[in-house]
Amino acid sequence: MNVVWFKRDLRTEDHIPLAEAARYGEVLPLYAAEPSVWGAGCLSARHFQFVRESLEDMQHSFEKMGGSLYTFTGEIEDALEAIYETCGGFSLHAYRESRSEAEVQKHTRVREWMTDRGLAFHEYEEYGAAGKNAKQRWEAFVRSEAARMPSRLFMPEKIPDRFYSGSEKLKSLAALGSPIKFGQQGGEAQALETIETFLNERAASYLENRSNPLQSTISSSRLSPYLAWGNISLRTVLQKTSIKIENCDNLFPVEQLTAFMDQLKVRWKLMEGEVEAISELCLHDETPPLFDKWHEGETGIPFADACMKCLHKTGWLPAKYRGMLASFGIAVLKLDPAACSEALASLFLDYEPSIHTEQMKKVSLKVVNPVKIGKTEDPDGVFIKRYLPVLERVPVKYIHEPWNYPGFFQLDYQAPVIDLKKAIKRVKKGTEGKNKPSDSEQLSFDL
Repeated sequence: MNVVWFKRDLRTEDHIPLAEAARYGEVLPLYAAEPSVWGAGCLSARHFQFVRESLEDMQHSFEKMGGSLYTFTGEIEDALEAIYETCGGFSLHAYRESRSEAEVQKHTRVREWMTDRGLAFHEYEEYGAAGKNAKQRWEAFVRSEAARMPSRLFMPEKIPDRFYSGSEKLKSLAALGSPIKFGQQGGEAQALETIETFLNERAASYLENRSNPLQSTISSSRLSPYLAWGNISLRTVLQKTSIKIENCDNLFPVEQLTAFMDQLKVRWKLMEGEVEAISELCLHDETPPLFDKWHEGETGIPFADACMKCLHKTGWLPAKYRGMLASFGIAVLKLDPAACSEALASLFLDYEPSIHTEQMKKVSLKVVNPVKIGKTEDPDGVFIKRYLPVLERVPVKYIHEPWNYPGFFQLDYQAPVIDLKKAIKRVKKGTEGKNKPSDSEQLSFDL
């Protein structure tokens, strides 16, 4: 029997472990919801909600193949032990893990567990073969063919007692935080619909609006959560985009989609990198009350607060403002980088460990002024007023600095927690002569 272990790769199309396992007889697709993973750290209830939606979509795909996805609540070693006791020997198929130190260590434990029992653990590369230079790996990856999915799955007759078909039983597992009502819905079908609407409609204003706090929700690809949770493969997105570029009859859409392809390549490079612990960046002592103000969007700096409120509500924010929130918290408010990193990761619906850590290292040393950015990107305060309705009657003249508004103290809005100009001046003075990242080094959090 072959067991296919699904983790963050929650799709059936272009899934190499599933395609390979199906060649050798009976297949048991498995997702293990591990309390050690969901009960602490960066993963949160909004992530688990997205995962459950993705698993429900996968179940429909497996049913069309005559099979079923089985879920298990508990550690992966316990799930493997249950299979071993019920079914005897088996082979395990999964993508090789490199996204976070904890996940790499878990894979090592699983590999040792399988080896100790004389069982085969087949691990597959998701982003290209190792050993070539980056250019060759990228070109080979773009040209590589998608895995051919089986038309039918043959399920084993014996299934362990604690395994359940579908994801319904997972609702009882506790995760940190609470689900969101206005986030994107998980699932392969949603991912494929999103790429189609982007390529055929929304990409027309990709470059113009990708940093606009409101318009970017439409004109950016919005594929990042589907890529992060494996609802669609990077190779599928690349190849669909390449085909669209080849069939364009004028240069304008080619320019838009080529810029998008460039961002996909940046993502691929980041996914290949090794993950370092963000705790190494702990430069300052955390000030809990100030941290809570930052985290809840109650600093008294309207554009920063509106961005944080948007993130809490939707789980998504354009790349530029994600970096602004991180920099504002770490470099300006002097909050603990590790705490800020974990807080943002738990809010980003598209949290990807290797990308997130790399970005946090870069933006933590960059000093930004949220008021200045807000005046440039949201001059009329439309975005601010959407997420901070308490300021909806403040004149545009004062919307970015409402503390200058004559009626400020009649508003139910927080006074600034710091003098922003003085704080930024003090930080810049303290970093003179030190190596600071340039704007060109600030890679995108999102596509």
